[in-house]
Amino acid sequence: MRLVLTTTAVLLVAAVPAYADDRDECLAGIGRLRSAAARSTPTRRGDRQRTLRRAEREARERQFRDCVDILKVGAGEAEEGRRDEGDVDEGPETEDMFGFTQGTSILDKGKFEISGGAEAAFGRRFGRYRAGALGSTFAFAPVDGLSIEFGAIGTGFSIRDVPGLDNRRGSGFGGFSTELKWRAVKRGAGSPVGLTFIVEPELSFLDADSGERGRGMGLGARIALDAELVPGTLFGGLNLIYELEKFRPRGHALFNGEAEPLEGVPTGPCLPDADEDSLETCVASARRLAAERTSRVGVSGALAVQINRNVFVGGEIRYLRSYAGLGLNSFEGHAVFVGPTLYARLSENLSISAAFSTQIAGKSQAAPGRSLDLDNFSRHQAKLKISYEF
Repeated sequence: MRLVLTTTAVLLVAAVPAYADDRDECLAGIGRLRSAAARSTPTRRGDRQRTLRRAEREARERQFRDCVDILKVGAGEAEEGRRDEGDVDEGPETEDMFGFTQGTSILDKGKFEISGGAEAAFGRRFGRYRAGALGSTFAFAPVDGLSIEFGAIGTGFSIRDVPGLDNRRGSGFGGFSTELKWRAVKRGAGSPVGLTFIVEPELSFLDADSGERGRGMGLGARIALDAELVPGTLFGGLNLIYELEKFRPRGHALFNGEAEPLEGVPTGPCLPDADEDSLETCVASARRLAAERTSRVGVSGALAVQINRNVFVGGEIRYLRSYAGLGLNSFEGHAVFVGPTLYARLSENLSISAAFSTQIAGKSQAAPGRSLDLDNFSRHQAKLKISYEF
């Protein structure tokens, strides 16, 4: 009997350190897996959460050895899946993390996304200026690394006593938009920096600045880069921007009998026997209004800090230059915008982002003696977007 009791005591004493080690390893592994699951892509998150639930159940029953075995098996399966599928965890999605600056994340193959958003511009040098746009989009990813988005836009304006713009108050259908994204480099273990090319063609029926009716075509192009500067804490994004637009206002320009632009109210069509005085006020010909061609180039950068698992706050700075002509023909002015950003994942599928920017520096060629460029840019800009992925 003594031998049995002595042997049992020795085994218990020897088992205590092993039991403590298993407990510590189990709890530490659960903590690591919980953090990794929160940062995983939607495809990987489900597998990690299932492994996490099994390990937590064994931990609650104080079966720490079984908990450790489950964690090891789960880690092995995840590593095998990465080798087989080439899936590298790139951390949280950055597509809408940086406000007006776009991140490199795109939809996974076979996924869809619907979103609604609003953009607004406020303030010019004089008078009252408010312009806003409401849009809804549908995006899908037919293959890996490529997403396609289609959208429709409604716009509204409230303009009064702004030099160079007609007084206007109202809203209407603004046009259609398209966005193509190709991710050339996926951020992750293989590359610390992500790279995505973005092209945004659009068809418009209202001028985005003046609210004037007509027909326009535009094209925006971006090179987006981002990186996880401090793992799990600090993220940075950078965009190189080029935009061009051609817009032809609705209506005609009238010319008198002396082939000069007609000013004031015409007296009627020019008659063959019209005298010199009537030739100055009659309508001899009409021509469609000339199209306005503009282009912009710029760079934007942003930083975002992860303040908890699903919320990111940060700041953004943008430098934009405006030109007449589609090919940056004649420089018209430049501006610097600075403001805060917010991004939050409300659930696994639902996210919201917001940004506000204020012009802090700039100069217009039309008013070189004044600070800020309030001829080609507004004083403030704001953006809000809500997205649902499925």
